[in-house]
Amino acid sequence: MKVVFLVFSPSGHTLLTAQNFMNMLENKGVSCDMINITKNDNYIQKEDITHTLYSDIGEHCMLVVCAPIYAGHCEQNMLRIIHMLPKRKNGRIPAILLVTYGGVHSSVALEEMGKGIRSRGYIPIMGIKIAAEHTLTATFKKRINRQLPGEKEQQVLAEAAEIAVNVLNGKTDAVDAKKALEYAPFPKRLMFRILSQEKIHGKYKKVAINSQICNGCGQCIRACPVNMFACVDNKVQLIRNPGHCILCAECYHHCSAGAIIHPYIEVARKRLSDGFAELENPQSAVYR
Repeated sequence: MKVVFLVFSPSGHTLLTAQNFMNMLENKGVSCDMINITKNDNYIQKEDITHTLYSDIGEHCMLVVCAPIYAGHCEQNMLRIIHMLPKRKNGRIPAILLVTYGGVHSSVALEEMGKGIRSRGYIPIMGIKIAAEHTLTATFKKRINRQLPGEKEQQVLAEAAEIAVNVLNGKTDAVDAKKALEYAPFPKRLMFRILSQEKIHGKYKKVAINSQICNGCGQCIRACPVNMFACVDNKVQLIRNPGHCILCAECYHHCSAGAIIHPYIEVARKRLSDGFAELENPQSAVYR
């Protein structure tokens, strides 16, 4: 039996964190496998992925779901995948929820992931939030959480790994962490129940390419985690509905010619006070 990691990582911080956590488990003798859905069209573009998930995940004794936080929510692609997991009918398998975020707020992400994973027959035994460098703030006066995750985050992951191993070995009961995952203040929890990620971000999903500036380097194609771009007739073009854009700004920051038009950059600059926004405390923690 193995522990399966399910990961979506637009900027690489979630993947790095998941790999560190997986290494800690493997060093304790736990067999692990990782499914990275980033840029994977079998997950990103297919509507029905339940059979794919069933085949890829296989037999497992624990599931670790790893995603970034956008606008206070678990990133929409991973949340969709959680709700399409094959439903457990016999026995409830423990699950760990891991999020990385820019440190401003983690809000309801772990709570909604717990609700989703619970509906599929898993027991969400623990939530982990890890502060990570906020890629969107790369052009701000202050880059939020520069060079994170760091030593503190490693300590949090080590604490979580110890708990996970104790559950796997039967030394600790697999107890639903429902109440612990509801740590956000009630007014904020209520607000984010009303305001979905799409309601907050939807009107800004108008990323485009200035064809007069684009030099065809293809960096945006390689950087985009949801495969919005492709080279068509020797020109880089948007090939998916703009609504599928997640506003991660990886294309914007990787474009060597400055040809990406990204309306959300300036909105985010104002919302995050040019990088000087007040950060959640503690930034990284385990909830169980």
